[in-house]
Amino acid sequence: MEGRREAAPGAAQEHEGDGHEAPAAGECHLWHVPVRPRPHWLPLLDEEERAAAARFLNGPAREVFLTSRAAQRLVGAHYLGLPPDRVVISRDCVHCQARPSRPHGRPRFAHQPPAPVDYSVSHTVQHVFIAVTGHGAVGVDIETEASLRDVDALAGTVLTREEQQEFAALPARDRPRRLLTAWTRKEAAMKLTGLGLRADPRHLDVRGPLVCAGPVAGWPDTPVHLYDLPAPEGHAAALAATTPVTRVRTRELPGDPGGGPPSAEPAP
Repeated sequence: MEGRREAAPGAAQEHEGDGHEAPAAGECHLWHVPVRPRPHWLPLLDEEERAAAARFLNGPAREVFLTSRAAQRLVGAHYLGLPPDRVVISRDCVHCQARPSRPHGRPRFAHQPPAPVDYSVSHTVQHVFIAVTGHGAVGVDIETEASLRDVDALAGTVLTREEQQEFAALPARDRPRRLLTAWTRKEAAMKLTGLGLRADPRHLDVRGPLVCAGPVAGWPDTPVHLYDLPAPEGHAAALAATTPVTRVRTRELPGDPGGGPPSAEPAP
């Protein structure tokens, strides 16, 4: 796709495992946490989260929930210098005028003084990605190729008119990957803004290095930069940021091997 950028143009991705510094200007830390049973992480969740985990009837879904919520606290502890069980995460929605019955906003570390980082989280049944930046806001998304169903019909609900024209001109074999790439880029941008699906993806053109947004209420005035991320085989991932990203440092949680750099190369 013309105008597509890799997350770290002109620079190799780095893999590190310790340190407490916030990402430097132009830098994003990408934490990759594979999903697997970790019952010893359950005490890291707060009371409401532990109750929510207990209500899951589906074992794999419970492991995804536990991995995501605990990993967010472990990552927060890394930057805040606190024990993980003392990391406070808020999910208040800045776009809701009334307090919702269930928090559903973009997560943030709710500490005073304010945390030195912004972060975003996404997951599949096998992988959790947490993107962290020290400058501006960030959004991340990871999806599986297996999640696509009836790509031609789905394209009409996701793509702009111009994107649909390019999509329709592709050979059938190339359409699923194109749609998945477009969707991860849109989802990353929607997560960055906190709007989620209240932002109609058909009004977000993501073919270039910046989101071109149509009439979307609540969309920020600041440019939203887009990058494709390396992802595990059978997945696609994307990053959105309000400040340009020139380097992504892939990280794993100390004492939790098995994360690290995804195996697939970024899309050309």
